[in-house]
Amino acid sequence: MATRVPAEVELIEGNEWERELEILVEQVQHEKDKVRDIFQQLHSLLAVREQSLLVELDDVVVRARLEVKEKIDVIQELQKAKEALDKELTKNKLREVLQKNLSTLDEKIREEKGRGVNVRWVDLEWKREQLEQSIIEVCKVVTFKEKPFRTEDYSRKLRPVWSREGTGPSRIEWPDQIAIDPISENIYIVDSKAHNIKIFNKEGKYLYNISTPKNPSGIALTNEFIYVSAGKTIVKIGRSNNKTTKSVKLENSVFGMDIYTNNTLYVCEQYNLSILLLDMELKVQNRIILNTPHVTDRKSITSIKLYQDNMYVKFNNSLFHLQIFRLDGELVRCIIEETEILFCNFFTIDQFGNIITPNYFRNEIKIFSNSGKLIHTISNSNLAEDEMFDCPIEVAIGKNNRIIIAQHSEKYNLIAF
Repeated sequence: MATRVPAEVELIEGNEWERELEILVEQVQHEKDKVRDIFQQLHSLLAVREQSLLVELDDVVVRARLEVKEKIDVIQELQKAKEALDKELTKNKLREVLQKNLSTLDEKIREEKGRGVNVRWVDLEWKREQLEQSIIEVCKVVTFKEKPFRTEDYSRKLRPVWSREGTGPSRIEWPDQIAIDPISENIYIVDSKAHNIKIFNKEGKYLYNISTPKNPSGIALTNEFIYVSAGKTIVKIGRSNNKTTKSVKLENSVFGMDIYTNNTLYVCEQYNLSILLLDMELKVQNRIILNTPHVTDRKSITSIKLYQDNMYVKFNNSLFHLQIFRLDGELVRCIIEETEILFCNFFTIDQFGNIITPNYFRNEIKIFSNSGKLIHTISNSNLAEDEMFDCPIEVAIGKNNRIIIAQHSEKYNLIAF
């Protein structure tokens, strides 16, 4: 007969088993939590490593791109160097040919001079100067970015803003250079025959004159002073009282002048073929020798304009009457007009760097780009009034590209368009 286990004993034993099972379940859950934490940590580490790898990969890509760009830049530089070398070789070959032709021309000139045929060798010398210019054009290294002058306003019949008759005490006897006050727009005209400066307002009304040394030529303005050249003398005149505050005498005759942005006065040494640099107290700071083959004893400098770190210099009695130089005196280029400019000592430059010059004997104003290309001609044929131009000798540019002209005329000696 089986032994019967009491009910109390069975309950106790059953409860112990359940407790052990609960403990075991808790242990398993704990282990699962530990495993989950480990997986989360691994996932975080993998995420960090993945981000690090991406950053490293980006760095590699950036470095690779930079290396490729550097190689491309090197290739482009090499290509530019090759093109420059090819161009230089072409220049050298062309220069050799031109120099050979120049030697041949020199020989022919000597032969013709020996025969005493003046017309023939003068014509050959003209061709020689043209050939020299071709050599310069081949060898030039500076290129201006041209900004063409707006000529649409000049393509129709022009009507003057105002014009003054050349009579009375305000008559301009022999105008040399014009300066315009940028604030008041008053016009200052050097009259070398009357030995004074005549001042007109922007409407052309005569205001007064200022006495100067004998035969004045160049003029430059600041807010407080007027600088005038006359022979070997430069004077500084106060604008508030029109009295000379300083005067210096130089070694050589000077002519036109201009003021650069660094408050330096650039003055043409007329027969020395150089530019003097003076400070505002008229102390000589430097002398720039113009490096150009197109100068002889017969040529002289008459005027200078400064534009974009370049000097535009006018030579008298020269085929290449206007040449552009760097501020150190190195030649940039010669300006070659399509037509001959006669009796022109002065010129002006507009805001785009274009050159505006009078043609005295042909009664016209010519506008050229800074490469010498003829842009436009203003003559009596495109003026609203007949025969208004009569020996124009000096020109200046005012606000809004207003052209102001002084001329030797009994009818109109000062005109504004």
